[in-house]
Amino acid sequence: WAFVVKPQNLLLAGCHVTNVAAQGNQLRRAVEYKKENGKDEEVNDILVKAGATAAAGTACLLAGPMVQSAVVGANLGVVSTVAAAEAGPFTVHFWAPMSKWMISGASFMDLNRPTEKISLAQYTALTFTGFFFSRYALLVAPINYTLCSVNVALFGSSAWHLGRKIKADYM
Repeated sequence: WAFVVKPQNLLLAGCHVTNVAAQGNQLRRAVEYKKENGKDEEVNDILVKAGATAAAGTACLLAGPMVQSAVVGANLGVVSTVAAAEAGPFTVHFWAPMSKWMISGASFMDLNRPTEKISLAQYTALTFTGFFFSRYALLVAPINYTLCSVNVALFGSSAWHLGRKIKADYM
């Protein structure tokens, strides 16, 4: 996402590439650990699921333009308008923030989490991420209101947890 917006955010793109590499390394370590402990069936299950996910993602990527053309050409009113949008569901501008809603949703689902289980570093990072990217989403082309909304939610929920942690530990 950070590479295809204008202006490009190469630092953010680098962070995303590094995160994907780190997650891939974690998957590799998990597979090695399970193999060393004789859990070959679990390893096969992980690899089958990873392969199915990659195949489904590739199919969506390849079929996307045809499906978008069909939906836009069908003149379905608001559905066709949304499908044709620069930041619509057939672009990365839509799916990146939609996946980020899982982070915000998890934070909202756990608003009464015990403060001893709240990480000061994690919620500080999430609060600042929500704060800065709320503005960033309005500066890129196309303007990404979905990204702005998810970051406002992330800021609010994370600031709530951060405030509770600071109050419990330092006040």
